[in-house]
Parts: sequence; C-alpha cells; structure tokens
Amino acid sequence: MFSKMVILIPVYNPRERIINYVKKLKEKNYDVVVINDGSDENYHAVFERMVYDCKIINYPHFKGKGYALKKGYQYVKEHLKDKKGILILENEYDLNLIDQMSQSITEDASKFYFVHHQGKKILSQLFSLIYNQKFINVDSELFAFSMNYIDQMMAVDENCYEVQALIDQVQNQHDIEEIKVKKLSQEAFHPKNKTSQIIYVIFLHLIRFVSSSIISSIIDVLLAWILLDVLKIWMTSDFWRIALASLIARVISTIVNYVVNKKYVFKGKNNSKQTARRFLILTVVITILSTLFVYTASSLHIMSEKLAKPVGDLLLFLLSYSAQTKWVFKNNER
Repeated sequence: MFSKMVILIPVYNPRERIINYVKKLKEKNYDVVVINDGSDENYHAVFERMVYDCKIINYPHFKGKGYALKKGYQYVKEHLKDKKGILILENEYDLNLIDQMSQSITEDASKFYFVHHQGKKILSQLFSLIYNQKFINVDSELFAFSMNYIDQMMAVDENCYEVQALIDQVQNQHDIEEIKVKKLSQEAFHPKNKTSQIIYVIFLHLIRFVSSSIISSIIDVLLAWILLDVLKIWMTSDFWRIALASLIARVISTIVNYVVNKKYVFKGKNNSKQTARRFLILTVVITILSTLFVYTASSLHIMSEKLAKPVGDLLLFLLSYSAQTKWVFKNNER
C-alpha cells in the first residue's frame, strides 16, 4: 500500500538525522522526494548520503517552501503520476502516523489531512474569526491529500504555503481532518513561517475583498447619489426612484466587483457561468435589501437617503462576504 504514496520533503540546511529518517521511509516502500531549497555548500554531503534512498531535486538559491513544494509537485506529475496520494513532511514524525495517514488517503481520497500541534491561540482565533473554522494551529509540518488535488495544490500561493493551503481548502469547503499531536522537540527540516507572515496571509484574503468592495462601493454610491437627483425630474414616487437609482448603480458596480473578485480575490477555477449566475442572484438580493433599507430609513426620517445608502451597504458587507466565500466562488471541482 505504501508504495502508492509519495512523500515530499522540502529541506534547507538539513541536519544529519534526516539521512536515517529518509532511509526508514524508503524501507517502508514510500517514494521519497527531497527538495533541496538552495542549502549552503556545507550541507551537500548530507544530500550525497541520501541519493540511494530518495530522489533529490536541487537548485542553487533559497526560494522558500512554497516554491520547493511546487518543484516537487512538478516532478511527481511527470514521473509518479500513477501514485494515489502525496504527504508533505517537514519534521521527523512517527512512522506509524505516516502509515495511518497513507492508509486514510487510500481509503478516502476526498479528504485533506493536516497534522497540528498546539499553536499560538491568537492565530487560531484570527483564522476562526475570518474563515469560520477552528483549528488548534494553522501552520502545519505534515499534511496529506489525494493525487486528484495536485493541480489545485500547485495553484496555491507560495507565501506561507501551508497556511495558504489550509485557507484554500476551507474556502472550497473540502472535508478537512485535523490530526492533533504533541509538538516535536527537534528542529524542522525547513525554516518555519514567522508569526507576522502568518497574520498577513490570514488577513490577505479579507484585505483583497475589502479593497474590491470599497472600489465597487464608491462607484455604486456616487452613481446612486447622482441618479437620485437626476431621476427626480421624471419620477414622483420616492420608492421607485430609489429602486431604479439603486438598480442602475448596482448593475455597473457589480460588473466591476465581479471581475475584480473573480480575478484577484478568490482566484478559483470555477465554472464561469455558474459563478456569474450565483453572483447575479446575490446582487439582486443585496440590491433589494439595500433599497428597502434606504427607503425605510429615509421614510421614517432616521437619516437622509444619501446617508442611508452607504450605511446600508456597510451593514450588508458581511452578508456579501460570507455568501461569496461559501457559495458564489466556491470551487465545486472535487
């Protein structure tokens, strides 16, 4: 069974203990691929002692873990595409755990497996707040997935790769199993991500969405303000004047918002027709809710219609973000 699995190990300036560990993996019939992420010349002897137990991919300069893993994925696609799954390994984890994960991938190819020890609570809390899923850690030294997902994993951003991979699977609503273990005392094979980098990556998706929303909202509000005044010339009904102004402004801003979100925010290889249809439905719902809010707030003299427009859209922001993340741009390729 283990001959059907590939183990990718990104390493930088490795200690000699990796030699025996790789040998043990080889003895259990795993295909082991070690990616040398530009290690110093002083460590070349370590790699030379592993050449008979694994495939070693070398390049001269440090590029980071994400780049290293993508090099590994490319090799697997070209030479080991008949395998069942891939394990990403960054530390000397118990071989029984490796075996259990390999068996799980073979039995259920739909799941992603992330091994976590207790991490910094602030990172887990931030992740849970933004992505609505709780983990004890977000930076994994060991995770595994079926070969069916290799193209998807190659598309993950390289910066803080493990965190980006976890975010992608949560956003695509894949089945994730978190395996909890005790923290290992030994140093990882590759440098760990800095806390500041992880926080940046956790917030990055939300920042992109906020930026996109601000751009489209500015277009939406400015157009609505102009139209609310212009349409007074022809329309006497406040409700239909507000509705028409909201609709025209929302159609134009929606086109901008959809293009930016699809290309830069969610970046998914979604079915374009299905995504556009869902985005249109969401836009109609948000427009109706926005119109009702503006009309109600102005009719009851709570605030002016021009103030009610941005206030209502701000209140609807979280609804829009949640719907776009979990439904509109959800990747349905399984």
